Amino acid sequence: MADELVAWSDDFLVGNSVIDRQHKELVRLTNEFWAGCQMGGVMAKVYFLQTIQGTVLYVKTHFSTEEELMRKANYPDFDAHKKQHEDFVAEVTRQIQFFEKEDNPNPSKFVEYLMNWILKHVADSDKKYMPYIAKLEQ
Repeated sequence: MADELVAWSDDFLVGNSVIDRQHKELVRLTNEFWAGCQMGGVMAKVYFLQTIQGTVLYVKTHFSTEEELMRKANYPDFDAHKKQHEDFVAEVTRQIQFFEKEDNPNPSKFVEYLMNWILKHVADSDKKYMPYIAKLEQ
């Protein structure tokens, strides 16, 4: 897709096939949101409101998968990582409430937030727990 906001890169791989597949889906969803934002105006708002709930459910499923693996692996920074997830969900919820109330919101700012958070979280936080999870597979 030529107008992708984020191009998938193997640099995002964390070494767990389930998590990597979910991360690819998060990138795909981010690009889908970006494409929806390009509609502009009311169409962008309608698209955002129609698709955000499904995306939030997917993100929560992904977080649950990560957290379950971290618990099984006795990841020492589990609480801090889980807090990052909770803070993200709280911010997304806040953004949804804002978009529902605003007449002319700018969903592209939300998509940029989503992109930046996902990329930073995968590149930093998720890579930190992978050595612990890799031991589960041995």
